[in-house]
Amino acid sequence: MKAVVWLAGIATLVGGAAYMIISLNRWEWNRALFFGLIVVIAEIGLATGLVLRKIEAAGRHDPETLAVLRQTRGPSPDRFAWLKESNGQLNVFITFLVGGGVILSGVAWVVDRLASKTSTAVGEERLAEELHMIGYPPGGLVVDDVTVLAQDMPGADDEQLRKLLRRAGRI
Repeated sequence: MKAVVWLAGIATLVGGAAYMIISLNRWEWNRALFFGLIVVIAEIGLATGLVLRKIEAAGRHDPETLAVLRQTRGPSPDRFAWLKESNGQLNVFITFLVGGGVILSGVAWVVDRLASKTSTAVGEERLAEELHMIGYPPGGLVVDDVTVLAQDMPGADDEQLRKLLRRAGRI
């Protein structure tokens, strides 16, 4: 049964890769992405199977090792005996570190929730109205060469042209 599963996984990997290459050759991007996803799934499945096989092989225990482990088992089931010992070490550092991480994560979550409540569509519209006053003119700031040359021509005394050139910083 295991051989059938391994063969199915390998066939899925090879078939998905082949169809992905064919789809890329035909410029069918969505189909190629789908088969690429199938290839990734098959790779993850095969890699997981290999890791589990190694763990199973390593899990077979030696009777002598098991006997030594059973001998070293302490008589006290007190899980927090390390907290009672006072030998000058920082035994509770890990506890404070984990607890501090939980507290910081909670504070970050609260800040995120508050920030998401303060941003509304009405606030964005108000901000857009306020920013309109300092925005660029509709045509932008770049003035073409013809307009700049028209400024220097004698007799080109056009008030609209002067206004445009003033906004662009030319006059």
